[in-house]
Amino acid sequence: MKADFSVGQVWKYKARPHEGESQITIVAIDSDDDFGRIVHIYVADVDIPNSKAPEGKTSFIGHLPYLEAALQESVTELVGTADSLPDFEDGYQLWKKAFEAGEAGAFEVAVAEAIKGVEENIAS
Repeated sequence: MKADFSVGQVWKYKARPHEGESQITIVAIDSDDDFGRIVHIYVADVDIPNSKAPEGKTSFIGHLPYLEAALQESVTELVGTADSLPDFEDGYQLWKKAFEAGEAGAFEVAVAEAIKGVEENIAS
């Protein structure tokens, strides 16, 4: 899908089967000479087992940086626009500092694959 991303948009995406209601919100967009547009997303309504979380699971991912072309491959439908952005700033600022130091990049895989990676990191 050729999507024209802008901050505040809420999208459905090719979610994992048990997270069918999960949606992403575009929380920031950066431009970089080498990477092009980097679209930052917040992912709501995920179901990641996490013994350290209050309810035994993580239900959102506050920040994932994405290459625009890769995110285009995952989104399926524009749902609307958020009234206010979710809390993403801490993760974004950590990423930005690492990115500027050449120590971070952006995802190029399907959103569902990135979520699986987050789940694996939490489990280990």
